[in-house]
Order: sequence, then C-alpha cells, then structure tokens
Amino acid sequence: MLRLLLIYGFAVFSLSCIENTTESRAVGYGPPMMLVGVAKVEVTPTEPVVLAGYGGRKRPFQEIDTKLWARALVIGERSPFVFIVIDNCGVPENVTERLALRLENQQIAKSNLLVAATHTHNAPSLSGYAPIVWAGRTSKSQDRAVEAYTSFVIDQMEAAVVQALKNREAMTLEWGAGRVTFGGNRRVLDKSRWQGFGLQRDGPVDHSLPVLAGRDADGKVRFVWANYACHCTTVGSRNAVGGDWAGYANEWIEKSFDGATSLMSIGCGADVGPQPTGTLELAEKHGRSIAAEVREVLAGETKVLRSSPSMVSELIQIPLETPPSREHWEKLLNQTSGFDYQLAKSMLKRIDQDGGLNDSVDYPISVCRFGDELAIVFLGGEVVVDYSLRLSSELDWRRLWITAWTNGMPGYIPSRRILAEGGYEAEFSQVYYNHPTHYRGEIEKIVVEAVKRMAGPRFKNSGVKPPRSMHRTRPTFRWVPDHQKQAFSQLAAQVARHQVQSDRMLVHKLRQELATASAGISDGGGRGGRRDHWYDFAGDSVERVFIRQWERGDALRWEVPERDVQTIGKRHQDAGKRVFCFTGGLGWLTEAETEGFSLEVNGSSKLKFDVTREMTQWSSQDGKLEMIYLPTWTSDLDSGGFFIVCCNELESDKHRDVSVEVRSLGEASKRWFAIDTIQDMPARLEKLRTAVQIVAD
Repeated sequence: MLRLLLIYGFAVFSLSCIENTTESRAVGYGPPMMLVGVAKVEVTPTEPVVLAGYGGRKRPFQEIDTKLWARALVIGERSPFVFIVIDNCGVPENVTERLALRLENQQIAKSNLLVAATHTHNAPSLSGYAPIVWAGRTSKSQDRAVEAYTSFVIDQMEAAVVQALKNREAMTLEWGAGRVTFGGNRRVLDKSRWQGFGLQRDGPVDHSLPVLAGRDADGKVRFVWANYACHCTTVGSRNAVGGDWAGYANEWIEKSFDGATSLMSIGCGADVGPQPTGTLELAEKHGRSIAAEVREVLAGETKVLRSSPSMVSELIQIPLETPPSREHWEKLLNQTSGFDYQLAKSMLKRIDQDGGLNDSVDYPISVCRFGDELAIVFLGGEVVVDYSLRLSSELDWRRLWITAWTNGMPGYIPSRRILAEGGYEAEFSQVYYNHPTHYRGEIEKIVVEAVKRMAGPRFKNSGVKPPRSMHRTRPTFRWVPDHQKQAFSQLAAQVARHQVQSDRMLVHKLRQELATASAGISDGGGRGGRRDHWYDFAGDSVERVFIRQWERGDALRWEVPERDVQTIGKRHQDAGKRVFCFTGGLGWLTEAETEGFSLEVNGSSKLKFDVTREMTQWSSQDGKLEMIYLPTWTSDLDSGGFFIVCCNELESDKHRDVSVEVRSLGEASKRWFAIDTIQDMPARLEKLRTAVQIVAD
C-alpha cells in the first residue's frame, strides 16, 4: 500500500491501492470476485427539525412522506474503499471529518472514505450546511435540534459502515450504462443571460445512467449503485420529509432485485431539474423510470470489473474574484437583516480574526480507478452539467462515471459559460455558502485539469465522441414526451372524476361554455404585472405575466381579441353573451389568505376569486359574470390551467372590444395570478373541447 497525504492549506493527495480483495475463481473458471459488503440504516428524523433545501421553510417539518436512509458500500479486505450515500440535501466537510474520526477504529483510511448526498430538498439540515441561509433566522432550540440530528446521522452512517464490513462476501462486480430523460436544464436564458428557473429545452443535460452491480456466487444481485445528473426537487417546497425521486428509485430498484441494497447517487446536475415536477406522484414516476432502466442495463450486456479499486484524492484550490473591501461589508450592515446582512457580519468577523478574506476555496476531488476498466470521479459541491460534458469529451466516456455532492459542500461549482450568463448558480448562491464573491472563469480549467491528471493517461479519450445523449449541442431532452399531449389526455379522466362526484353540474356548465368560447387574450400578455417563468397547464416552464396579493390595487389589464368566426363556426351564441378562454395559473397556496383577486370586464361586472388547485367556479353578485378555472397541472402549492370567462349580459354589438382587468384585493401575501404570454389559441381550445367531450358521450 502506498499513501501520500498532504494536508492543511496544500493539496491533499492520497494514493491507496486496495489489496487483497479476495480475487477467487472456481477451479480457474468464472469472473474474478472481490470482498464486498453493503448495508443501509434509517435516518428519518424522530424529533422536530427544519429541513434544508428551501430558505422559506423556517418551521420544523410537518409530516413524513417517505423514510430517509444512509447506505454504505465497502469493497476490499484491508483498507477498503468505502462509499456512503445519504438522503440529504448536502453533507458538509465537517460532518465527513467527524465520521472519518469514528471510522479510524475500523481501520478505514480517510483517503478511502467517500460521503455523498442525494440532494433531496426534503431532509433535515445538517450543521454547517449553507450557513448563511439560516443565520439569524432560527432559534437556539432549532439550532440544537439540527446539531442533535447531525450527531444522530453520524452515528447511523458509522453503523452502516460497520454493518457493511460485517456483511462482506465474495461478489462479482459488473457495470453498464443506460439512459433516462426526465432531467431538463433549469436555467432559462434570454440573449444568453440568466432570467430565472424553469425549463430551457435546448440547454445542456447529461442523461447517462451508469450502473454498478454486485452478484454473489449464485449470480444473485446483492447491490445496485446507479447515478443520474438531476436535482432532487420534484416535490418542491412541501414541508415534509422524503427522499424525492432518488428515494423512490432506491425503493423500486430494491423491489426489482429481491434482497439487494440500492445506492442512488447524483451526477453533475446542479443546473438540471426534474421535468415534469411538482408532486409526489411525479417523484415516484421518475424513480420508477430509473429502476426500469437499471433492469434493462443489468439484463443486457455488462462489463465485469477484473481489477481491484484504487483511490487518488486531492484537495485543490478554486479561485474567487477579488473579495470586496471592508467598507463594502460595513455598508451592507445598514440593511439590518437579510442574507446580505448576515454575510456582511460573517465577512467582517473573518476580517477581524484573520486580517482579510480568502480569494480561493478548498475543493475535494477523488478518483476511484478499477485498473483501466472504469474511473469513477467524485466532485464536491453542486457541480453544473458542463463539467460532465467536457470531461466526457476529454476523457474516455465509455469508461467514465462522475458523481457530485461528495465529501464536502462548498456550494455551486459553475462553469465558464455559466459565469458569463450570470444568475443563481454563478452569483446569488455564493452568498448562502458564506463566500465573499463569485468564482473566476479559470475554475473550469483548474477542476478539469485536476480530474484528468488524477485519472491518468490511461483514461484519455482516444478520439471517440460521446453519444448525442450527453453532447452539449444535441441534448436528447429536446425529444422528451409531449407534455401538452399528456395534459389533455389526463384531462379526460380528471373531468370524469368530477362527473361522478359532486361536480356534475359544474362539468355540464364547463362543456356548455367551452362550446362557444374563443381566445381570451392575444399572445404577448397584458399591461402591468411582472414577467417570470413558471409551469403552465402542461407542466412546461413558460414566460408569464403575473401579479401578487402583495400590494392592494396591483393590476393586470388586457383586451380580448375579436371573436374568430371560423373558430366559433355555426355554434349558437346569444347576442348578449360572450365566452372567452385563456391559459394561466394560480399559486402559493400556503401564503396568507386575503380578500383575493377581482376580475372585471368593461369596467362594470366584477367577481372575486382566489388561489385554488381544484376545478372551481366563481360568479359576480349580479350573475352577469362567471369564471371557471380548470387546472390541468398542479403542485402542492400552485396550479396551471384554463380560465373560461362567461359574460352573460354583455352588449356585444356596442362592445366589440372587450377589456379585462384582474386586480389584487389584498396585501402582504405572495399569492399570485398569472397569464401565459403565449396562448396558442384556438388550437388549444379544440383539444380542450375534445378532451371534455370524450367523457360526455
């Protein structure tokens, strides 16, 4: 064994060849076998504690959707390779350090220990994770609860490793790669500049799904380790404990292989999110798609690993821009609260203690090599997809696997492209991780060169291009299933449920009004409001114009286009009646309830409405104005769908131009109403009529 370890301010380099992995063959036949052990222990919280992932959740979790687990894999006899993956948003370096000290009693070298997170946004916060998010916003009792949970997690991870060591038996290791496609780039751009979160259909993605499995002497699968580059944020900011799609992937993989332990890890998906998103059902659907592909991979042609694993690790420095001066931080103290205020306090304290601020960040990288057969790269923090795509071009993608969120959480690791585009991953997020400024453009080159050096010349790309499923210029996410088609298909079943329940009359009214409805707004949106991207009636991220109940009187206004005679056709319509339809949404159900919104037509008829996730009808007091909202996409807090407005006594001959105003009646609440800037009427109306008519016949 050879180990070289340089610590404290310099690059940490360790090389340990894992020997005596019990290569055994049955009388000279069959693949080589290694000593392998796996175990999992539950880490579901039993006491109230705040969840990481969303700064807006300041209260302890309210319920448990699914259990949380820590899963351990050990390979080798003396100084084994140890990999732990835990259902958590991120494991800070201090937690890994504390665990490493515990495992010294088991003769586990820190250089061989890898602790990764699934990055579920529905697990308790750990001590030291994204410190500025919680600074000044939690009570002492909440902080004690976080530390208690952290200690509990360290105990459980240690127990998982100890059990995995005891469970070691001879196994054959095999690996292969599949593909799943529910990840979509979430950085919405306009003229190559970041505009917000949503779905950028032509944005880079990595749909590769590498799979490593261990079979015992009887050929039975004993463990499965899979890896996919996508955020675990399907269920959104629901204040409930759960493992999101990665947790469901583990559950369904273990159902597929009886008695096996599943370990799901995350690749370079810091700028990739699940699509569609918003519910537990969708999280499970994504998890099941992972399990289905794992079954396909292991049922097909895989590669047996004949070499024992060896580890190479370094702690490199990644550069920050020049930190702001003391005067900059002192000015921010005038804000008296907020994330920038808390960061300023932290930076001034650091200046007083150390005499200045660092212009670089410690960054852990490890590479586990199985001879020249496979290199598994482990990167710290939330790494954007560009690193996976570039490394897959410069190294041999056929023998490469990249896992992120491992052995530390220094924050987002942006690429040169993302730094140029700006926005959350490049700029805003650095505040939460207690960094004085954002990274310099050299960061990408420094990280990539370090990985290539550690992988060694044997893994250099020989000129074979990566498949299109990984290539930046041809992301396969462009060919995901048609979400709009799915939305209309599911609508038929949704309306059928309403028919057999208590909403039979509402369904009848809906069908009646849709028969004569026309487009309710032209493409481009209305006047007033603010623009952003969010999920539409099909679950696709689109540009919207919205208002909130934040300020009383905040309003959106637009004109209804003249009726399209070709669209209406020969359908009967009363002279004094006008029906129009538009797409939009309502959201943030957990925000404070106020008087809601008002919808007014031609400055006279007015009705009140508010945020809902259900098919709902509202009417004005005089009965002249009605509105039906038909949501076709929902999350726990928001919905997107169709608004059908019925003007029952409109003098259409005198008012060919119909004006509409939606106004906030409340204040101090973030509840919102939005209209899509692209309506695509009347095509959507025809599909909507068809979907509703299917269940009526």
